[in-house]
Amino acid sequence: KEFFEYTPGILRAFVHPEHFDALSFTLQPVIERRMGCKYIWGEVTELNGSERTAKVKAMFSQEAETIDFDYCIISSGCNFNPLHKWGESLWFPTVHEQARPHGSWPHIDERFIEGRRRHILEEYA
Repeated sequence: KEFFEYTPGILRAFVHPEHFDALSFTLQPVIERRMGCKYIWGEVTELNGSERTAKVKAMFSQEAETIDFDYCIISSGCNFNPLHKWGESLWFPTVHEQARPHGSWPHIDERFIEGRRRHILEEYA
């Protein structure tokens, strides 16, 4: 996904949608400008630890690309709903490409900050 959101505060955004701005920010400027790292917006589809490579399907690409790495940090987050195959819940955006068609709101792409905002507004209405 392209943004960070402070998940413990998300309930307030569903009651006061304007509060979402205080809970979220886009990742790319922070990671690239402040941390000096390259931000790749995509989904890892395969990881090879012994070769230190990962297949990454970039957000606007049709095919996955193999990249190499020195360090690999797996920060996949968590999904809260044990009653749904993909763990879908209002508290965490649906960000995996394969999960979106099976979700309760497949018409919203929550990998984008505006998609997440749209979902919050739909629930609020």
